[in-house]
This record gives sequence, structure tokens and C-alpha cells, in this order.
Amino acid sequence: MAFLRMAFFPGGTIEHWRVVAAAVGDVTIPGGRRAFASGPAADGWQVMQWDSRDALDRFNREVYLPAVARLGDRGFPEPPVVTDVETVDAWIGETVLP
Repeated sequence: MAFLRMAFFPGGTIEHWRVVAAAVGDVTIPGGRRAFASGPAADGWQVMQWDSRDALDRFNREVYLPAVARLGDRGFPEPPVVTDVETVDAWIGETVLP
């Protein structure tokens, strides 16, 4: 079964996203991540990723959370609202999305 995490950052903007992405930097894509997407949503910023829970937890612990901590108040204005789903079905096509 695939693992899906959706994280909604209330009040988040593309500017917040760019600051956080720059803080994370160029890292090796974590093993087990099958897809990743982020973009504007009503009243905030939505991040969606499929990954193994273990790989995601390791990435958050070793890379993401330390990067966000270094940002202080320059990152997203509020913590994310997180929804985790153990999926029943998940497909990723062979086409690279723009």
C-alpha cells in the first residue's frame, strides 16, 4: 500500500514556499518517494506527497525540520494541517507533468 501525506499550510504563499525550499536545498530525493506536488490552495498552500511513512519521517527529521527551524519566522506563518492516508489504489503515469 502507498502512503499519502497532504499538508495544508494556512496563509502560505509561493514566497513562503520558495524560502522553505531554498532552506531545504538540493537534497537527494528520499528513497520511497513516488510523487510530490505543491501549489496554491484556497487561503493557503497545499503540499501532497506519496512516500513510505518511514522514509518521510526520516526526511522530516534529518532535513526538513532542521531547515525550517533555521528559518525562524521566515517560513510558513502557521504549522501545517496534516492528513495521512494509507491508500488502497494509487497510480502515477509515465508522463512528466509540467
